[in-house]
Amino acid sequence: MGVKKLVKQVLTEKENQKYERLLKRRRVTYNDWLAGQEKSGKQEASERIREEAFPQADGEMRCASPEGDFVLIQAAKGSMASGAKEIIERYFAENPEVQVVYGDEDVRRKEGVYDFPWFKPDWSPDFLDSCLYFGSLTAVRRRRWEEQKSLYDRAYPGSWQTIFSDEEDGSCAVTDFAAYERWLHGCVDCGYAKGRGVVGHISRILFHGESAEEQRRFLEESDFLRNKRRSLMTDFNESCLSGRPAPVVSAVIPSRDHPDILRQCLEGVKKAAADIPLEAIVVDNGSEEENRVAVKRMLQEMTEGHTDGTGIGIRYVYSPMEFHFSRMCNLGAKQAEGKLLLFLNDDVFLEKDCIRECAARAVRSYTGAVGIKLLYPNLGRIQHAGITNLPMGPVHKLQFLQDDRDYYGKANNCGRNYLAVTAACLMVEKTKFMEAGGFCEELPVAFNDVDLCFGLYELGYHNVCLNNIRAFHHESLSRGDDEAPDRLRRLLAERRKLYERHPKLEGRDPYYSVFLNREGLDVRIAPAYLTAGNRVQSAAGPRPVKDLADCREDKCLLVRVEDTGGGRIIGWSVVLGDNNACYDKQLLFQRLSGERAEEHGTEQGPFREQSGACADDGQYGIVLEGQYRPDLEENMPDQKNVALGGFLLEVPDGVLPPGTYRIGIYARNRVTGLKLINWSNREFEASG
Repeated sequence: MGVKKLVKQVLTEKENQKYERLLKRRRVTYNDWLAGQEKSGKQEASERIREEAFPQADGEMRCASPEGDFVLIQAAKGSMASGAKEIIERYFAENPEVQVVYGDEDVRRKEGVYDFPWFKPDWSPDFLDSCLYFGSLTAVRRRRWEEQKSLYDRAYPGSWQTIFSDEEDGSCAVTDFAAYERWLHGCVDCGYAKGRGVVGHISRILFHGESAEEQRRFLEESDFLRNKRRSLMTDFNESCLSGRPAPVVSAVIPSRDHPDILRQCLEGVKKAAADIPLEAIVVDNGSEEENRVAVKRMLQEMTEGHTDGTGIGIRYVYSPMEFHFSRMCNLGAKQAEGKLLLFLNDDVFLEKDCIRECAARAVRSYTGAVGIKLLYPNLGRIQHAGITNLPMGPVHKLQFLQDDRDYYGKANNCGRNYLAVTAACLMVEKTKFMEAGGFCEELPVAFNDVDLCFGLYELGYHNVCLNNIRAFHHESLSRGDDEAPDRLRRLLAERRKLYERHPKLEGRDPYYSVFLNREGLDVRIAPAYLTAGNRVQSAAGPRPVKDLADCREDKCLLVRVEDTGGGRIIGWSVVLGDNNACYDKQLLFQRLSGERAEEHGTEQGPFREQSGACADDGQYGIVLEGQYRPDLEENMPDQKNVALGGFLLEVPDGVLPPGTYRIGIYARNRVTGLKLINWSNREFEASG
């Protein structure tokens, strides 16, 4: 082996060791995280109870909650977490309207060793109709407990004693799981209504189970739930379909210049509707004359057999305009005669009977919008399984992941409530749609479906995504770095408008635990403790960068900026085909002139005057510390040492001269001396 090669090997090994040491510091074990949570939880609970028991004002002693005010029900082997009873007592005292409470849980593998944390959503009636997600520990107010005991005794004489063990110190264990599930649904039946408040969720580990197998049992669909779903479908058939020649469902389909795709969509709608009275309203915002003629001819053919049941009732609304999804959908909704509206992209192809499944849920009094799982055709990958609202905005969790396994909490394979679903396939009762104000026409392209769903949620409805039902969506897989800057600016402006309209929901999602991954665009659903070792890096003191002439601008240096909101910059960077442990990286800010982002093309070179950069004083760099991103490890198994490729910086006001900057990465290999540079498609606005 040559001397140079040997030296390079030795230096590379040292860099690998440094990388592993830093990675170890960034990673946090669940046991360490849990110890901190339990300690703080017990302390917070005891301090609050002490304050309520011994108020400073008059010194009069009072209790936070009456003794024996609730019953604890244990449905699996294990034990309560430290301080759990006090936390539950405090929660009941602070939320007098709540009748039933559940919490999060994990598994104790052996003394002092815990695993399989299960962080649950807030009250999710459709999730409870899919599985008994309340899990191992549930608390019920004593008054509600006695009421349900009496009702159950009357409905099933003599069977109450078989459900629970004898109550002892306000606690009992489940002895008949099937009967318990039936009883619990009766106990929370008042929660199946418009509005929230009867069922509470404590977002904290309250129970340590004995096995992962018992935990998984709670995620299984039982005979009781299958029968409940069949009853739902029967009730829908009897109440909504009997004697109804008029349309029950009106499918509103925006379309332009896609006659062949539109035909496939309409044929799919017809099959999916089966015997449900349905009409289709095609809203065309300006097809070319040739395509317009083809569409009219095709629609005429499809409607010819409508009167004898072989066709489908279709109306064609031709209204030339720039693409404006909200206006097109509102236009179709105004002409709809059905009780239910189905908004459908023309490139979504439905499977048989899915319309009935959606409709049976959409007519319930507490349901807002109904969506379904959408897959990319021929790939088996998920495009949509519900929209999650994170600090960076609404995102499609699980997008691009293979739909060949169960993800966290069976999120991709059962009905669950979400804050929003995509209008690529969305059903809602027309009266609720009008109550929410329809699609916001201030949002012509993006987030109009999220805005509608936010409005429905704020009115007290629960939106649901039926991920046990699927359709295929021919949306392009190309996303992210190839988006034009003008498109990104429009997207960000519409996101700002969304939260101006719904300020209380910015960064908040009741159906997604705060203890799941929330930073950046990690589409997995994973516990947040995995990245708890990361710290927000301050971007105070950026240094001017003047001489980068010997850098090679190369797309092998991937740069993805995921968000620049709230003075934070979140993203990741990876050097493809090389050992990332060997690289120093800087986040670069390049100030733009009036020509701005349209001229970011890499063929111009990063620092030429025509790019709009101020080469002398408009470039600044911040040395990156490296943030742990387990999703990079998982998504790039063929790349080396990419787990610390993330960055999360806070940029205080005034640290950069005022202006608009584009963001890039400078990377230098400490072993070979290779210098690389590349730019993202994102901009950052610096204020003085």
